[in-house]
Amino acid sequence: MARQSWYGVCGLCGARVGKAAMGAHVRKCLVGASGGVRSRVLLVRAQAVGVPMYWLDVAASPDAKLKALDGLLRRVWLECCGHLSEFSSGPRQEVGMTRTIDEVLGLSGSRLDYVYDFGSSTELVVSHSGVIEAAPEQGVRVVARNEAPAWPCDVCGRPASMVCVECVYDGGGFCCETHALEHPCGEDMLAPVVNSPRMGVCGYTGED
Repeated sequence: MARQSWYGVCGLCGARVGKAAMGAHVRKCLVGASGGVRSRVLLVRAQAVGVPMYWLDVAASPDAKLKALDGLLRRVWLECCGHLSEFSSGPRQEVGMTRTIDEVLGLSGSRLDYVYDFGSSTELVVSHSGVIEAAPEQGVRVVARNEAPAWPCDVCGRPASMVCVECVYDGGGFCCETHALEHPCGEDMLAPVVNSPRMGVCGYTGED
């Protein structure tokens, strides 16, 4: 079976690049834009467990803390109702939010598990993807992100704008604007289609 290719957009130059190649691409962009002053920059990838089309590449300063990364993940992908979240290593060994990203992810092969909301959980894997000398970073920022997946309406195949928070757990419930009005679960069960692994979960409606 052919391997599925997922594409993203570089936030530095706007190029559309495949998921596997994006890490090398953002390295070149960051180094090329560094000018005369350079510093150590850590590159991290966050990707959703079970839904590989959702991923982010993040650049971080050496002193940025996990709390800053948690805040970024919440802002871009997750925040709905102020739920608890946690980074962990191995079988749920919690890693404190006050530790630096460099301290826990500064070595090749390093990875952490992450969960937002211990009820209707969204789970991610956060992994080391490189260290470069580039323009100094202040905290953390997204440098690349997956393209928004195109979800077809279950009825007519046109692009969906809404998803049913009940039916989505069975892989369906996607509705275009027309068929959202006819969805049998009712209008109150519909949430917007958004570029996030938390789409259709809890009260999530999109990026802050």
